[in-house]
Amino acid sequence: MELEENYFENAKTIKDCEKFLTTGCSKFDAMLQGGIAARGITQIYGAANTGKTQLALQLCLTVQLPITEGGLAAGAIYICTESIFPSRRLQQLIQKLEIAKKYRLNGDPIFVEHVSTTEELEVCLLHRIPLLMSTQKIGLIVVDSIAAPFRVEDWKDESNNRAKRLRTIGQQLHKLCKNDICIVCINQVTTAVHNNGLNDNLSEQPALGVTWLSMITSSICFYRINSLRYACVKLSSNLPEITIQFEVQGSGITAVE
Repeated sequence: MELEENYFENAKTIKDCEKFLTTGCSKFDAMLQGGIAARGITQIYGAANTGKTQLALQLCLTVQLPITEGGLAAGAIYICTESIFPSRRLQQLIQKLEIAKKYRLNGDPIFVEHVSTTEELEVCLLHRIPLLMSTQKIGLIVVDSIAAPFRVEDWKDESNNRAKRLRTIGQQLHKLCKNDICIVCINQVTTAVHNNGLNDNLSEQPALGVTWLSMITSSICFYRINSLRYACVKLSSNLPEITIQFEVQGSGITAVE
């Protein structure tokens, strides 16, 4: 009994010491028991137009908030791998997000990198970002998306090289997060077929397979049913699988009652 009490007391202490980044929505934070953890890699995956990039942009603003308000009082690095940085949407958030207006948050502490290949992504994470972090206080790194550079390259039979580069990138992201930095990787989806003996069911799975999955600390799935959007915790060491409905508005992502 004493050992069990000590275990839960230690777990509580670790939880209390853990740092979180607010999403800017209290109900989202409640689902995640504090927000995005500054520990390991958080994967947000889903089909196009489900709200993944919207949340990532919102985090680029909330990370600037004082620690007392759920931020990290730091800047963000946004790595674009498949399209240009959505600066117009960011400006809309700056103008309409309540906490952005209250604390006069802006895009100045957001550093944008554009890469298109896995080699460029590796160089960015291993060299350029550590150099930037030596001169700037960074609290968030976003990769949008992690799968795009791997999908555009022709790996042919070089599956071992692909897995090796994935591990190198994942290990460097874990190394960077040891500085109390939130690591958020947006991921695309692939369609998997499950045969249950009666019929074949299609389901969406995060791209890049088991090698990348082994690098993930927590995973949140964004999906749509008709016009409704949902977020579901799919993988976490301390969170149950829970689903929340949300909306994407001009003022940001907000959970629905």
